[in-house]
Amino acid sequence: MIAALRSFPSKMFLFLDAVLRAAFLKKCKEVGLLNDLFEELLDKLHLIQERLMDETTSESDYEEIGTSLFDCRLFEDTFAYFQAVLEKKIHLFEEKRLQLKEEIELLHNLKQTLCSLQENRDLSSSSTSVSSLSS
Repeated sequence: MIAALRSFPSKMFLFLDAVLRAAFLKKCKEVGLLNDLFEELLDKLHLIQERLMDETTSESDYEEIGTSLFDCRLFEDTFAYFQAVLEKKIHLFEEKRLQLKEEIELLHNLKQTLCSLQENRDLSSSSTSVSSLSS
């Protein structure tokens, strides 16, 4: 039977494959194993994350994990979401950068004002000293 299925055009095989996958998920739900299935997936994702965070992760590990993740359509959807998150974060940091630039300018202005006040005080102080000596 499997050999007969393989002789179908590839689109038909993909359709049948999708039907079998849907049936599998429905049966998992019926027998109460859907949560177990997703817990296992989450465990695997957590292990993948740990492998990637490990300082000793090899290039082949990165390649294997990358292939597994990038070949998954779910991961493609996640990329679209991740791209939106990145754009939002870039915008947020650009706003912060502008705010910091403005604050730095204000601090420079305050520093100049303080220096001017110090210079005026020094001039005033020295002129007072000179006038008291001349008296």
